[in-house]
Amino acid sequence: MVLGVLSDIHGNFEALKVVLDLFAQKGVQMVLCTGDVVGYGPDPQQCIDAVQKIGAKTVAGNHEWGVLGRTNVDLFNPLARLAINWTKKQLSPAQANYLANLPLIYQFGPIHMVHSAPSDPASWDYLLSLEDVAGEMGAFTQDICIVGHTHIPMAVERISGGAVQLKSGEGFYLRDDAKYLLNAGSVGQPRDGDPKACCLIVNLTERSVSFYRVEYDIRTTQRKMRQVGLPEELAERLSRGR
Repeated sequence: MVLGVLSDIHGNFEALKVVLDLFAQKGVQMVLCTGDVVGYGPDPQQCIDAVQKIGAKTVAGNHEWGVLGRTNVDLFNPLARLAINWTKKQLSPAQANYLANLPLIYQFGPIHMVHSAPSDPASWDYLLSLEDVAGEMGAFTQDICIVGHTHIPMAVERISGGAVQLKSGEGFYLRDDAKYLLNAGSVGQPRDGDPKACCLIVNLTERSVSFYRVEYDIRTTQRKMRQVGLPEELAERLSRGR
């Protein structure tokens, strides 16, 4: 089976479209989404509708919980808080209900998926370092844990009995004697200095993992953000990948 992995779309429909086109070209059979479909971007409705249409298996992120009032919006930075409050007003009752029914954890075969830390998905902790990841490797029993939240792509391997180590490059093969934690980066708001949409394809048959960066029409997303009155900083940062 070929899995396409999305994370942190953040209402950026222009970015989502090109990633879904890539998945179609690569023969993806199932789409997994690690949450934050909404927040920051100008098209939360279209993004929700798109992930629903393709039947993506999606977990809730902190921005979904912020929109729903399950997480205190005062805990978000001022720009994120403003975008969350704007997003609330854009959603139909059916779309809000869809977000309300997203689970915190999704499991499928060898896959365990959450938005943030597998040990406590609703804590919204960031796994940014090898030390952070090492402390989480015992929190799931499946071979592969897929997370999001940081907006930075990462692949970490722990061979049985060994230490965790970063996997570099655009792809690698899964070992039978190892566990993995994978972060697909961000579709709609990358923060690793590369503004292109980021995604991940996991081929369970070939046991391969491949990261992809895809160019999209950033200017159109920025224009939409300005038209609806979202903060200029949220629009400008898309060009910097920060």
